[in-house]
Amino acid sequence: MPRRAPLSLLLGVLTSSSCFVFNVAAQVPSTSQQSSTRSETQAASWFEAHRDQPAALRAFVQRMPKGGDIHSHLSGAVYAEHYLEWATTDGYCVDPKAVALVEPLACGQDSSYFPASELFNRTSVYDSLINRWSTRNLQFVGKSGHDQFFDAFAGFGAISDSASRRDDMVAEVANRAASQHITYLELMLTVQGSEVRQLGREVGWNKDFQQMHRQLIQRGLTELVKLGSQQLAQLEREVSKTLGCGTPLAQPGCAVTVRYLQQTTRTKSPVEVFAQLAYAFALASSDSRVVGINLVAPEDNPIALRDYTLQMQMLQFFKRQFPNVKVALHSGELTLGLVPTEDLRFHIRQAVEVAQASRIGHGVDILFEERPFELMEQMRQRGVLVEICLTSNQVILNVQGDQHPFREYWKAGVPMTLASDDEGVSRIDLSHEYQLAATRYGLGYKDLKRLARNSLEYSFAPGNSLWKSPEFKAMVGACASDTPGGTSVSAGCSAFLNKSDRARIQWQLESEFARFESLRNWL
Repeated sequence: MPRRAPLSLLLGVLTSSSCFVFNVAAQVPSTSQQSSTRSETQAASWFEAHRDQPAALRAFVQRMPKGGDIHSHLSGAVYAEHYLEWATTDGYCVDPKAVALVEPLACGQDSSYFPASELFNRTSVYDSLINRWSTRNLQFVGKSGHDQFFDAFAGFGAISDSASRRDDMVAEVANRAASQHITYLELMLTVQGSEVRQLGREVGWNKDFQQMHRQLIQRGLTELVKLGSQQLAQLEREVSKTLGCGTPLAQPGCAVTVRYLQQTTRTKSPVEVFAQLAYAFALASSDSRVVGINLVAPEDNPIALRDYTLQMQMLQFFKRQFPNVKVALHSGELTLGLVPTEDLRFHIRQAVEVAQASRIGHGVDILFEERPFELMEQMRQRGVLVEICLTSNQVILNVQGDQHPFREYWKAGVPMTLASDDEGVSRIDLSHEYQLAATRYGLGYKDLKRLARNSLEYSFAPGNSLWKSPEFKAMVGACASDTPGGTSVSAGCSAFLNKSDRARIQWQLESEFARFESLRNWL
């Protein structure tokens, strides 16, 4: 018999740079692979029997293990109520005429301003702020979902852009993730954004990417990267303290592994975008907390449209300089009528072929692309995942149901997962997206389980996969004889998991599936 180690010894701290302690859920003994399959079948049968009961489905997907949420903007994931709570604590005021926050130093500029602490007694203004900072009551705001969604960020920007509340933001999102049985997050955020853009302006534009990159380094890019890494280390400590990790009062978010994607704002001048990308790639290559990079801001912005191909070429340049840095791109977050039709025909293809993106965020306009089925086949062969954000696509683009390419991606075999995008602004959570996928597209439990597994298989967590292939039919040899959810793990499997962050979080997901499927009653 092979030596086996207690599971508690195997699954401790994820890595020395982990944001939170890796917590093991209670394990459920499983005597064989056959019993595990039987439990899965019973869960799937219960799901089908309650398919026409939305409240029951919601309870089921709430408790269902989901692996990761790998497309989530930190600032947009926070609910407006939390921003208002922090505004009260931090001494902000409110302009009732503009229905806007006023920063503390400007509170005395107008006699009509009142302290944010009074908002709880002025519910009409309180409600108006929440409506402005989200898509709540969208039908009454007199704006398109697109405009209301993107305008919301400016309202709470003074707080979300401040480093002083970033730990609270991460803690809130992590706690909500834990409540939904999500154990891994990749949060998009910007570190040193304004400083890097200023450096780019000082260097100036040059069509020679190599020379411009060299000048950025000579003028201080490396020092900014070091400062950014120090900020992330401080954020990690502050989040751990805010959540009480390692203490008897530890909050649920301590059990969630958090990693980051460094954002680049695509609506800036070419030299500023180039400088941001140079910084993002350097930071991701040197700090394990940053597992990849992404472009953000509306894809239909005139600057983003004008410079799209140029930005893909920049990404191609940096990908060659930093081949190990992972790239996820917002691409194809467009639809007919939003932009000229020529802008619908090439964005996803360039993101895949030029920028070498490993993941595509949204990908809504895929069927408007030139040779879309050929492109989807290429994505399938390359293993380019699509991050599907159903509510976001409905609100921003008014694309839902059969207008959404969900079914086409599924039939083409393109890897997919569900993501929240901006839980706070959209007033939803990832569980809601799982319920939507099931009800709109007839997905069963095993289909949802695949989407959850994909979130970790295609995550940017480092290390080898637990699985022999993305079909999830068999685990790697080292763990082939082990049963997730058991009370022990073999020495060989333990050694394998200790070498791979990705495999460890995948093992945790499989253990949670075993526990979940053993419930027999999912309400």
